[in-house]
Amino acid sequence: MENNYFEKMKIELKNHPHKIIILNQWLFVTVNTSKSIIDNSDKSQLDYLKNFFNCTTTNEVQQLFDTIQGKFGNKYFSQKSSLNYQYLCSLVANFPATKLSDTDHKSINNFVNINKYLLYEI
Repeated sequence: MENNYFEKMKIELKNHPHKIIILNQWLFVTVNTSKSIIDNSDKSQLDYLKNFFNCTTTNEVQQLFDTIQGKFGNKYFSQKSSLNYQYLCSLVANFPATKLSDTDHKSINNFVNINKYLLYEI
């Protein structure tokens, strides 16, 4: 299921929508982009993604994404100037405040386990 979801999102994002309105898609983009940042800069820190499981709202998810950008998107992150990276960050930055459900947390868990990155494939 995860690979199918990745392929579906990759196709959708190639059209470069200006924003994402579906929570599950936004969570996917956020988690996948976060994982690509960490994987690109310090693979030994991938456990940091577990912090997403503690988030209860989209605002907390956005704050964690910002933290990941600050902590791992430093001089070791080779994609900092990439247009794809800037585009994905713009999608993450613009989502309304919403509470996360148990289903959303299950989705996050699934998304953390995907080892392909939109950053390189859109």
